[in-house]
Amino acid sequence: MTAKRTTILQRSDHTVSRQFIDRDALQVMHRLNRNGYKAYLVGGSVRDLLLGRIPKDFDISTDAEPSDIKRLFRNCFLVGRRFRLAHIRFGRHKVIETSTFRKQPTTNESADNLVQWDDNQFGTPEEDAFRRDFTINALFYDLHDFCVIDHVGGLADLRKQLVRTIGDPNIRFREDPVRMIRAVRFAGRLGFRLETRTRRAIIKHADEILLAAPARLLEEMYKLFGMSASEPSFRLLWQLDIMHVLMPELCNYIKDTGGRKSPLWRVLTALDQGGLFEGTAHHALLLSTLFQGPMVSACADLHTLHDVNVACANWLEPIATRFRMPRGVRYRVLRLVENQIRFLQLQERFVSGRKSKSILRFVAHPSFAESLALLKLRAAAGLVAPEAVSFWEDMAKKHGGELSVSTCRDKVEGGETVPRRRRRRRRRKRSHEA
Repeated sequence: MTAKRTTILQRSDHTVSRQFIDRDALQVMHRLNRNGYKAYLVGGSVRDLLLGRIPKDFDISTDAEPSDIKRLFRNCFLVGRRFRLAHIRFGRHKVIETSTFRKQPTTNESADNLVQWDDNQFGTPEEDAFRRDFTINALFYDLHDFCVIDHVGGLADLRKQLVRTIGDPNIRFREDPVRMIRAVRFAGRLGFRLETRTRRAIIKHADEILLAAPARLLEEMYKLFGMSASEPSFRLLWQLDIMHVLMPELCNYIKDTGGRKSPLWRVLTALDQGGLFEGTAHHALLLSTLFQGPMVSACADLHTLHDVNVACANWLEPIATRFRMPRGVRYRVLRLVENQIRFLQLQERFVSGRKSKSILRFVAHPSFAESLALLKLRAAAGLVAPEAVSFWEDMAKKHGGELSVSTCRDKVEGGETVPRRRRRRRRRKRSHEA
């Protein structure tokens, strides 16, 4: 990698302020500093603060080794094998992720497979900056003198609105193929452009994306829905041919329905505009927005619920297998999409005068609220008549159905169609007298 001249922005030259930094993250850095260690705020939080955004997470890097961090914080838990991290917990849900400065592991650039499985070689702050993925994610904020430190040219790329890999992109993407999806996510979320060499390398190595662990691929897929940027993110994933490798079934649907003008983009745009899903949507509900188009199309000429179930399951099976999708998520996606068909069938039955208890059972089902939220999304995209949404909202109010996604989430958490097996109680051994 080509060494760059380090740039240091003094307090008067940047907009990062402690008042916008999480109090617990400040506490972690203060304690590390008091005990003689360097501690920097790093990664996306520094980038977002410089852009005037509210960071989602606050990550810290330090020269203290994981065992030293655990010694200083009783609320610290060490996690990971490939990449040893310290998770410092505050309350039940907040984690301040703290890592030790690392250096780039030595690799044989002529090898066929550069995927790295060990990343625990400790190093200096500068070495740690150069081992990160993109220049805009390699900025440090030093709480000691309130300066921003840039070893890799990230400040210049922030001004140019570029996503650029650190080092040769052809090597960096082969080391960790997931970086290709991360590049797409940052470009879509921030509205940045992919730097030319970075873009060409993604197109060149898109076929290698499946070398990454399925669990990591699925997690990155969920993240593409975040920050109201799913439409630009998935559109870029499609344009760069990554989607053709990950989900060729979805690409066939996009091709058959107009490509750049496919209704999928309208659905994702409606999702980004917000307000339809309350709070944090379940992963299955997010995936349903992506898959509802082709799955509903696969059921276009089917009438029985059994045939709809089989057609939806057959379409989803290869994607679920490719990503090793959890069974609960898979069945929940099937339920939400199948319910889109049931909405129309039951409404037609009611309008024709054939009233049935099926409507009462359907409205009372725990999955009804999420299914209705997906129906609203499809109506906002012009795929369903708004009258259908009004009909089912009236039915829910009339029969006591749940309309709030956030309220119904606890009822179906983990997938209501996959009941948990009860553990058999262990029999106690009886003591016998000698």
